[in-house]
Amino acid sequence: MKNRVIRQLRNYILVLLGTFSLAFGSVIFLTKCELVAGGVSGIAIIIQHFVAFPIYDYVVMGLTILSWLVGLIFIGKDFALKTLLSSLLYIGFTFLFVRIPTFDRIASNFAGTINGGTPEVGNLILCGLFGGVFVGGGVALTFLGGGSTGGVDVVQVLVYKYFRVKESVTSFLVDATIIIAGLIAMKLYIPALCGILSSFVTAALIEVVYIRNQTAYQVDIISDEWEKISEYAQDELERGATIIRAEGGYKGDERVILRIVFDKQQYEKIRAYIASVDPKAFVTFTQTNAVFGEGFKSNKKIRNKSKK
Repeated sequence: MKNRVIRQLRNYILVLLGTFSLAFGSVIFLTKCELVAGGVSGIAIIIQHFVAFPIYDYVVMGLTILSWLVGLIFIGKDFALKTLLSSLLYIGFTFLFVRIPTFDRIASNFAGTINGGTPEVGNLILCGLFGGVFVGGGVALTFLGGGSTGGVDVVQVLVYKYFRVKESVTSFLVDATIIIAGLIAMKLYIPALCGILSSFVTAALIEVVYIRNQTAYQVDIISDEWEKISEYAQDELERGATIIRAEGGYKGDERVILRIVFDKQQYEKIRAYIASVDPKAFVTFTQTNAVFGEGFKSNKKIRNKSKK
């Protein structure tokens, strides 16, 4: 019970930090430079370009609420509940960064527009890079917390549901469409290139922080001390072990292959223990992309989503 509470608290903190980073990166680094990198933020930047008064945060709020309602109606309650917290936090943080003058000055300083004028190329590149870092890191943290950033990813889920098109393909097409639309409508060519750069950085951060963090390992062990190793895995690592009866190909001896699946944080522990009890053990480690079941992620289908 205690571990479950701690795990839930950790997830809420990750969603909070992730959504904060997502909104911070979008408002502070992308809006002043008008860097369209896809997602809800990209649509809001395009609309803001043609409006004289500040409307970015209201557009973000409207699109986020609209996408949440569409998800509730056409995808279901589970999806809506999963995206509710991060959607509300994203709207709140966006209004915070847009409406408080201190954050507006910070954004203008980064963009180089504090005294008016247009951002220089150096400012555009740096804002694109750091915007991608904060947005990608924020999305990844939200995913690690078991949340979803909602937004235009509703389109991805709907397309997958009705047409079985991979969400990664739909995500690329949606973001590319928004970027191209921004380029055509705004005719800001250098910012458009920096927006594409920011989009690549975002994808890279999601890969590094989230995808690789889901990596697990499988180890197959042939050892006379397999019983000790199995006990260690169950008692110390809280991981189950599978015993596979095998026959040696050379002498035909009966052997036991002990198979254990564990997360990457436990890699060094189990490797060191095997070496300590049986230095001659034959051991093979295999890296896996994802593991579902008891002790790991739920068997329910998990979809990667990004709002930006």
